[in-house]
Amino acid sequence: GECLAQGSGTQSEEKVVSFNEKVHDFGDILVSDKSVSCVFVFTNISDKPVVVHNVVSSCGCTTPEWTKSPVKPGEKGNIKVTFKNDQGAYPFNKSITAYISGVNRPVVLKIKGAVYGKKMPVKEIYTNTIGGVLGFKEKSLLVGNTYQGKAKSDVATIANISKKAAKVEIVSDNPALTMAMTPNPVPAGEKASLSYTVNTALGPKLWGASEYTARFVIDGVEASEKITVHAIIADNFEGWTQSQIGKAAVPTIEVGYLELGTIANNSTHSHTIAIKNTGKSNLTIYKADAEEGITVLTPCPLNVAPGKTANVRIKFEASSLPVGEFVKILTFTTNSPTRPRLDFFVNGTIEK
Repeated sequence: GECLAQGSGTQSEEKVVSFNEKVHDFGDILVSDKSVSCVFVFTNISDKPVVVHNVVSSCGCTTPEWTKSPVKPGEKGNIKVTFKNDQGAYPFNKSITAYISGVNRPVVLKIKGAVYGKKMPVKEIYTNTIGGVLGFKEKSLLVGNTYQGKAKSDVATIANISKKAAKVEIVSDNPALTMAMTPNPVPAGEKASLSYTVNTALGPKLWGASEYTARFVIDGVEASEKITVHAIIADNFEGWTQSQIGKAAVPTIEVGYLELGTIANNSTHSHTIAIKNTGKSNLTIYKADAEEGITVLTPCPLNVAPGKTANVRIKFEASSLPVGEFVKILTFTTNSPTRPRLDFFVNGTIEK
C-alpha cells in the first residue's frame, strides 16, 4: 500500500521538508473575484539539497507553479497554487500532489473554499452555531485518513455572527486534538480561520473511525455545543522492510460479502464472518467500524494466531434503513501491512 517507501535513501516527509501550511482555505469568494492564489512555503530541514520534481493538480481549474532550482538545507522553496474560479458558484476542495526528492511518498496539499454569485450575509452561510456567536458551515470537521503516531491537520473558516467582537478560548477534550483561531478576538460579522490538528502520538490510542471533541469558551462563557473532529486511524508500517512485511499477519475473508436478497423491513439477520490469519505472525484486529444497520456483537481487539480463524458475529437490522436497495460496509482495522483496512459488505433490498 501507500505506506511503503519508494526506493532507498528516502525518508518520511517530516524529516525532509516542513511546510508553513498544507491546507489553504480561501473561505468565501465571489465569481467576480476571478482567479485567487496562495503560496505554500516549505523549508528544507534535511542535510541534502531537495528538488521539487513535479506538482500535479487534481483538476484543470487549478494551476501550480513551483521552485525549479534545488533548495539547499535550511533554505525555503515554494509552491504557488492558482484557482481559476471560472466554474461558477460552487464549493471547491482540490488536491495538489508534490513529488519532492528524498521524500518517501508524495506530499498532498489542499485548497478549498466556496464561490458565491453575490455577497451573502455570514448568518446565511454559517448556519451551525456555537453559543449563538460562532457560525460553522458544518457541525463536524474532518482530518480524514491518518496513521498511528502521525499528525494530520486541516483548516476551516468560521464566522462571528453576533454584533460584538468575540474572544474565544478552545478547550480540547483529548490531548491529541489541538485547535487555534486567527484572528482572536473575532470582530463582529467577520470571519476567522480555525486550524486543527490530530496528533495520534498524543493521548489514548484510538483506531479506525475516531472522534475528538473540543469546547468553546466565548467571552468567558462555555458554549453548550461541542465541535467534533473525525479521523480514520490505521496502523503505521513506515520503515518496514520487505522481509518484515513477508513475515507479517495477513487477514483473509473467504467470502467478503453477505448477500441478503429481498428482505422484509422488520427483519433481523445474523451472520458470522470468518477471518483467517494466513500470514506468519499474530494478527490483531484492533477495531470493527460498522455502517448503519450492522451491529458487531464480537468485541475487538481480537488476536488471531497464524493459521487460526476469528469468528466475528454481526447482526443486521433492516428496520434501521429506508426501503429500497442498500450496500453497507463493515471495516476492520488490523496490524497487517498488506491489509491495514479490510472491508466486508452487506447488501440486499428492503421491502415493506
